[in-house]
Amino acid sequence: MTVEAHDPRPKKVQIADALREEIAALPAGHRLASLRELAERFKVTTVTVGNALKVLADEGVIVSVPTRGYFVQSPTGKDEAGPVNRDEINAIHSEIQQLAARVAELEKRAQSPSGA
Repeated sequence: MTVEAHDPRPKKVQIADALREEIAALPAGHRLASLRELAERFKVTTVTVGNALKVLADEGVIVSVPTRGYFVQSPTGKDEAGPVNRDEINAIHSEIQQLAARVAELEKRAQSPSGA
């Protein structure tokens, strides 16, 4: 698709509209093409594509993950971090287990007669 010169809508809106239609058929977490690839496809500058993606991000249709790209947002808006990172999940689970152990220790102390 190319941007239509006779279309009264700004280029960024034409691109955002075209991408919005395509994104509707994509699963949450799907990575979009790069700015350069989209610019070549629409025959515009990367700045114009960036502006179109900002429109979609502001609408909550996509999310930008720095250094990784743009990703389709879930309809509920709960995929703000982008695709799942297994190492990050494992690290969070470990922290939760450590915190749970600390809470259990503190509860045990609170129940002891001396409180210490």
